[in-house]
Amino acid sequence: MRVLQIHKDFEPLKGGGGTARHIHGLARALATENCDVRVVAPDAEHIESPYHSVRATASQLGEHVKWADVVHVHGARSTYAVRGAILAALNKKPFFYTPHAFYGGDSIANSALKAVWDRTAEKFLLEKGARTILLTDAWFDFLSERGISAKKTSIIPNCVMGSDIAQSVSRTSIAGRPAILSVGRLDAVKRLDDVVRALADPILEHAHLHIVGKGAERERLERRATDLGVGSRVTFHGFVDDQGVAEMMRGADAFVLASEQEGLPTVLLEALMSGLPVVCSRIPGNLAIMDVAQIDTTYEVGDVTALAQRLAESVETSVSPVAAERLQKAFTWEYRAPEVLRLYQNSITQSSRL
Repeated sequence: MRVLQIHKDFEPLKGGGGTARHIHGLARALATENCDVRVVAPDAEHIESPYHSVRATASQLGEHVKWADVVHVHGARSTYAVRGAILAALNKKPFFYTPHAFYGGDSIANSALKAVWDRTAEKFLLEKGARTILLTDAWFDFLSERGISAKKTSIIPNCVMGSDIAQSVSRTSIAGRPAILSVGRLDAVKRLDDVVRALADPILEHAHLHIVGKGAERERLERRATDLGVGSRVTFHGFVDDQGVAEMMRGADAFVLASEQEGLPTVLLEALMSGLPVVCSRIPGNLAIMDVAQIDTTYEVGDVTALAQRLAESVETSVSPVAAERLQKAFTWEYRAPEVLRLYQNSITQSSRL
């Protein structure tokens, strides 16, 4: 089976974000199921094995869609994804859609534009495709509010390759007690300023925050840390490769994810499956993971006092083998990719009957 994955950006090995890593893991797993997998994006990182990634502008998508037996587009409110889906429909190729995350508007005008898009382009993707794959059932309310049918949906969450997590890595000692690790893009929606503020709490006087990732928020966060008198206990590491992040996870006391919105964060899975205790905001995307693990180290978004308390307690917590096993069964591609493949196969069968 020839499977085409489409996303507007794809740099999974260069800090490209959760969606790129999701596609990278799925593509690798499908390749082990005897699929010929191709990933296209305008800035696709070059990967040759076990799947192929190709740079393609929106105008070049047609040739790749014609090659495929099935097309899977990723990313909400993406003109690139919509173009790929339209081309699939015109070429009578079944297409799948995974939105990953719907972020709210940052102004009245932006919210209005997103509302119009949701009721037109998103509605097309969600209702006209062979199937929409949602990451959690929390989005059913989102669809209902916008008058979008959820009849052709399946829930298959973000996953990681369990074999990657299981690989033995060395431990990188990092400063702080607790040594707190954050991995992700530096964006306002991640609310890293809450974590910086938490460091100023006396119960975290010996803590150190290690921030891995790139983004526009860095300068503001650096100023915020200095203003609060905790600048010497916040280290910005910039981009760190997968091996380096794994080593840092082995050396940290806690992983923190303070976001106000998430789809279903891959990095949270990687931390927990590595045995690193997690402190995270109580939002649907995070709870979808924490509830499966049966771990309650969450706090309400923006409650900096509760966040500081949870982080202080993290040095006394651990991730049990039972919790890790639950997560592996629910959130690894070794277990879940065959479900995706069956959906692809069924869509091709149904399409051939039309």
